Amino acid sequence: MLELSHVGKSYGLKTVLQDCSVCFSQGIYAVTGPSGAGKTTLLRIVAGLEKHTGTVMGAGRISYLFQEPRLLPWYTAEENVAIVSDRNAAHTMLTAVGLRQEYLAYPSQLSGGMQRRVALARALAAPFDTLLLDEPFAGLDDKTAQSVLSLILEKAQGKTVLLVTHDLCLAEKMDGQFAL
Repeated sequence: MLELSHVGKSYGLKTVLQDCSVCFSQGIYAVTGPSGAGKTTLLRIVAGLEKHTGTVMGAGRISYLFQEPRLLPWYTAEENVAIVSDRNAAHTMLTAVGLRQEYLAYPSQLSGGMQRRVALARALAAPFDTLLLDEPFAGLDDKTAQSVLSLILEKAQGKTVLLVTHDLCLAEKMDGQFAL
């Protein structure tokens, strides 16, 4: 169980999170709210990437899909995924996200949506207890987004997932919602 207790974060005079306390058990939780509400900051705090007040406990092994792909440009799609697993897992995940033919392509040879799917394949191929997904469907068409959602649901069985989204229809399909 992932537990945040009295978590706070300010950037200068702007308070983004204040006295945030919440527990997330196994399941997929949509994190919603207006732009600037602190959704990405919340994920970064859980991942240990931001200094904050309060405590975060129980995250275990974390895998993180950032808003931008953050792929290593000198690595192929396969190598970008294999750095957190192995080549077999990389092939499996790239195929699952619809990139079977792009194993050997470098990020510069891929569209933005394809780069997003490589980054998602990497996040899902890593061993994790908690999965942090920051706008995982950005840049994806509806059919691909549905396929990716099915994959996330499959890989997230028995895990805790925080999924940042502005799509309230999507948020309603999750196990729970956390609005900022």
